[in-house]
This record gives sequence, structure tokens and C-alpha cells, in this order.
Amino acid sequence: MFFYILDLTKMDFIESESLYPHDIALLIDNEEKRVYFYSGVKSKERERKIGIDLASKIIKKFKIYKFEILEDVIPLKIKAQIDEIMIGDDFIVKVERSLPMQISIYFGIGILIVSLLIPILGLSIFWWDKPEIILYSITASQFANYFGLLILISWIGFGINFTQLICMIWSKKVYLVVCSVASTTITLGLVLFISQRELIFEFQAGSIESSIYLIQRLEIILFWMWILLGYIGAFVSSLISIVTIFKHSEIVEKEKLDAEKIRLKSRPTILQDKPLVELKEIEHPE
Repeated sequence: MFFYILDLTKMDFIESESLYPHDIALLIDNEEKRVYFYSGVKSKERERKIGIDLASKIIKKFKIYKFEILEDVIPLKIKAQIDEIMIGDDFIVKVERSLPMQISIYFGIGILIVSLLIPILGLSIFWWDKPEIILYSITASQFANYFGLLILISWIGFGINFTQLICMIWSKKVYLVVCSVASTTITLGLVLFISQRELIFEFQAGSIESSIYLIQRLEIILFWMWILLGYIGAFVSSLISIVTIFKHSEIVEKEKLDAEKIRLKSRPTILQDKPLVELKEIEHPE
């Protein structure tokens, strides 16, 4: 596969053996007769439009080649080729942190808090009365209050997860959407599970009639373990998404336009490290 980057000074694509995140490039696959248009994550929209127009004109001359613009999701084969020539062995491309990504961080922190709070609240179940070693007892009103609070916090957690999922879809980042879908699905399952209330346990004989619920210790332990494992899954999924956002994005502060910086950045990659040629006034001979 051959790589050609956009040279704005020549208004043409020139062959290159390396790519930078701000480059606009054509990837030519002679075997499959395809030309891929690639725009780096830090490339400018204006340059991208120029590149597409210029590439379209070039492709018209070679009708046997199929032209394809690479979007957010890049085929694995092409992605591997790009990674090979991207400058820096340990180079991590950081994109601008968009508004939905920033909002997702705040909701993610909320998910982490809820994921810690509910298992801790669930621990209070072990402080119920123990008339026997293998049994726990609690009044019907205390049972209703306990599960009412647990369900309320669980629904709040699900609401936060669902809102974060909307933000992730808005961000159009597939890996973030996957993490958010996992977390949302887990919390929804836990809400539906906890909402079963009395149906979760097999009460001992006479519990319902006496309004004092007798529950085996093993069932209490299993109930808390399900809650713990579920929210560990939600916690880990949310933590992964937050860490990923911080690792692969950055907040770009709006600065005053510097004419010199703009002029330097407009130069093609292969010329940016070379000194600028100074134009001197030509003295006319007398």
C-alpha cells in the first residue's frame, strides 16, 4: 500500500513514508484497486474539504480505482497499515474532548458512587436479627423500607447509566458506547432483580402470617453476592470508559489566533521541520 499526503503549497498529494495526526492522505491499494481517503484526528476541516475535492479530481482520471472516504470506523487491515507508519512507537493520539465526552465523565463518576453505595447498603442486611444461627428475621415494614430504599437508589443508578449511554452515542465513539451499554444492561438487570422483593427469598413457614420474615442465612449471602458482582461489573465498565476518555482525549483551550502559528501549521508534514526560506528584496542594478 502506498501513502500520499496532501501538500497544500503544491495543491497535490506527494508520496510519504510517515503520517502525523494532522495529515490528510491518500492510501492506494493496487491489489484491490482502491483509494482510501484518510484525515488525521487533528486535521482541519478546511484542509479535509480541499483534500476530498483534489482527490476526487485525481480519481476521475483512474476509473478502475474505487474511491472510499475513511470515517470514524476504519477497517482493521487499513488501521494496521496506518499504525505502522504513524510517527512515534508509543504515540497516543489524543482527540479533542467533545462536550458529550466531558458530560459522560461526570455521569461516570456518579455511576462509580452508586456502584459503591448499593453494595455497602446491602451489607446492612447482615445486621438483621438472628433468632437462630442459620436464620435472619425482619418485620414486614422493615423489609419494605429496606428494599424501597435499595430499589430507589438502583433506579437512580440506572437513570445515570442510561443518560451516559445517550452521551456516548452522541460522541460516536464505538468503544465508549460498548462500555456504556454493558454498564446500563447490568444495572437494568439488577433493578429488575431487586424489584422482585419477597419473591427473591424462600421464607420459612409462618413468616407471611406473622409479618416477621424468616430467611435462611445462605439466601441472604447469595442475594448480597449477586448485588456485589453486578455492581462490580457496572463499576469496572464505567471506570474503563472514564480512563479511556482521559487517556485518548484532551481539552483544547481556545487561544487567540497567531498568524505565525497558522502559517507554520499550514505547511505539509515533510516541510514543517525545515527552516523557512526568507524572501529578500532584489536590488536592481543601477
